[in-house]
Amino acid sequence: MLADVQQAIEALPLDEPLIVLADFDGTLAEFHPNPAAPMLTAVRREWLRDIAAHPLTEVGIVSGRRVPDLRRRAPLAPGGYYAGLHGMEIEQGGRRWQHPDLDRARAHVTDLIAQLERVVDAFPAAIIEDKAASVAIHVRGVAYEHRAAALALADSCAEPWVAGGQLRRLEGSLVIEYLPNISCHKGDAVEWIAHDVEERLGAPGWVLFMGDDVTDEDAFRAITRGISVLVGSRPTAAQHELDGIADVDTLLRWLTARRLY
Repeated sequence: MLADVQQAIEALPLDEPLIVLADFDGTLAEFHPNPAAPMLTAVRREWLRDIAAHPLTEVGIVSGRRVPDLRRRAPLAPGGYYAGLHGMEIEQGGRRWQHPDLDRARAHVTDLIAQLERVVDAFPAAIIEDKAASVAIHVRGVAYEHRAAALALADSCAEPWVAGGQLRRLEGSLVIEYLPNISCHKGDAVEWIAHDVEERLGAPGWVLFMGDDVTDEDAFRAITRGISVLVGSRPTAAQHELDGIADVDTLLRWLTARRLY
């Protein structure tokens, strides 16, 4: 419930950093059948910038999207954190880190994309999202009764690369992504950001992470000092739940009004 999340935030020490992190799709932007459509609205952008302007407050986005895509869709205040590809790349204030094995994955992804065209041929409403280092197949626009078959066909296409260990499968909300077979997830990104904030500010921070996707469960489990919030309702490792993006909006607006951090 929204009131529970607000109460948990109120209980945090006022003289220690607060790190406000969120997933993008389904948390800061409404879902759309076309993954190229969602953008951060002007009012949400202003809320996030106002929150980041508070002393001892950091803001960031942790997503499966690539960092350049996030920067274009959700421009944060200078110094904001962007974690893309489920933590395989992170950017902040002109600094950029990426997993050392990331670049080697492109050839496998290129070959798989050609095979995934079979899914679009069979289910025209399916969408292939080429992220250069990974590829996702979205079925939100596919008729409900055909979604399972579309995802099964995608898995069949990807099976040689997954079985061979070149790529790994990551299932989200009506999407399957095939990524480099690298041990890295959103929880690693949250821990990286929290450690970086502590080094920069000289004090450990409290993390507030909001996310809706099953891939956000890694982030929820990684938080040992802070508040984890599921946007939606399902079995989860998160401590709290919000009903939907409308509650996220209310919480962001409330954070801008507190003027305590």
